[in-house]
Order: sequence, then C-alpha cells, then structure tokens
Amino acid sequence: MADATYKRELVNRALMIFSGASTSSARIFFISGEMDTTYFSAPFTNVPSGRNDILAVCVCYEQVLKRVLCDLKPDLAKVFRDLGAEIRINKEWGDWGYLFELPSDLVDPDLFIRQVEQTDLSDEKECEIKQYRSYAHIVTGTDEQTYYCTVAHTASAATKPVTGADYASYWSLYDADDIGAEWQSGWSYKASETGFLLATNEYSNDPSATVDSDIESAYIEYIPYAQAGINDEPQYYTEHFKNAFCTRLGAELAIAIGKDYERRIQLLREYKDLAGPDFRATQEERLDIPERETIWEKSQNIDI
Repeated sequence: MADATYKRELVNRALMIFSGASTSSARIFFISGEMDTTYFSAPFTNVPSGRNDILAVCVCYEQVLKRVLCDLKPDLAKVFRDLGAEIRINKEWGDWGYLFELPSDLVDPDLFIRQVEQTDLSDEKECEIKQYRSYAHIVTGTDEQTYYCTVAHTASAATKPVTGADYASYWSLYDADDIGAEWQSGWSYKASETGFLLATNEYSNDPSATVDSDIESAYIEYIPYAQAGINDEPQYYTEHFKNAFCTRLGAELAIAIGKDYERRIQLLREYKDLAGPDFRATQEERLDIPERETIWEKSQNIDI
C-alpha cells in the first residue's frame, strides 16, 4: 500500500483549521493511520467500509484542489507545451487564423495561463480559448475538395480522401473550396467532437525544438489537470498555497463532516481573502506568512 503521507498531512491541517472555530460543533479530530493513494482515485470503491471520515475528505480533495489551482495558478504547478500541428474544423472561428487542440490534461479553460513565444517567455501572444460542440476535422482531398470526418479514426492510406479504398466510410464532402488542412497519415481524426481549442493569429513555438521538427505551432503555459488529481505532488507546495488550499478544503469539510454551515461561510470568506486578485502580489511582498495559532496556544491565552 502506497501511503499518501503528504496528502494526509494537508487533510489533517484542513481539519484543524475547521475544528479550530469556537462554534457549537467545534471539535478536534484527525485522520489517523495510513491513507492509501488509491483512496483519492476511487474513494467510493477503495476507502474501507465504515470510514466515512476518510471517504468525505477524499471526495472533496480533488475538486477543491482543482478549484484552488484555477484561482491561484501557482508557479509550482505550471508547465509549458508545444501544441503541435494546427487543425481545421467544420466551424467558424471568427477573426482567428489558426486553431490548435489543447493538451488532453487541460480539461478546464481556467487552467490555461497564456500563449507565449518559446524563445522569449516574456513575449505573450493574443489568443482565445474557444468551446465547440459537435465539431469534426476537415481535410483537403486529393481532388482539391474539402472533406469532414464522419467516424473517428487513425489515418492510413486506405482512409485517405479520395484515393483510399475505404475513405467513404470515414469522410464526407464538406465544401468544394480548398479550405481544409493537409491530410496526414497517422493523424487521429475526430468526428462530432466537443471541447476547447486554442485560437490565435500567431505561431509561437521554436520549430527546431519540437518533436515534429519544422512544424510551426503554438506554445502555451498551463496547469495540467493531472496535478489536480491523484498525481499531484503536495510535498512541493509553498506555504501560502497550502494555507489557501487547506482553508478551502476545511470549508468543504465543515459540511461533509461537521455539518457546520456557519463555519463554512467563515472559511470561504477567509479563502476569498487569500485567493483574491491581490493575493499573489501580497505574497511576493511578504517574506513569511504568519503561522496559525494552534488550539493549544489559544487555550493558553484564555483568562480563567
């Protein structure tokens, strides 16, 4: 069993934050013993029967972490990615010149940071994340007409429009004008796809540094969803990120475990202050974040 040590520490910190309130239901409780990493990936299946406390925190953990990552966009979670070849679809994309499929681990547009010049990360490009429903890839056939994908597939010589023997099973005529992308063998073409795409008027990658050499593309900075799931690495979280995350998690646990709506509202307000627009700038101006006063310290300061 792989123990989720760092996650357990964050969970217990969140429980301490919640339990530290002087409310009618205030109480101190902790998750003791080991917590298997699989509890977080499939809590309803893997959490032991009768451990509703662990079930509650594991159900809340991922969604809260994702929310905090979206709100704070911490440097520790950011990565860069070359988006590869541009695509064409059977939808309009306004004044934008190029469309790119976003990485599969960028499932929320709030996790997108920016498009930048790969050779100069300070050079930010104008772009937009657009959501499409039921779009399909379009390509130019050997007859110079445009075809849209009707069945998702990996391209091969047999499916190439219009010389492939089986192309009609995968492609239908879209337009007589030559507006499709160049057909590529081995490309995974999609039909009736729904999702987010990056729209831009500028290439921003360094073609010599890509896997597909010499292909102009877009280079983006984003937060991969994997870090908001079971593959995140809390041992690398900064103190201010832990503080915000545990406060937000404590707010959810106030309902999931404590049934304390008053405390939840208090913690949500505190989290809003932590994760507000000026939060990151404030942290940069401060060398240290004051530690929370523990329950024990509070008790020593009470006049009897």
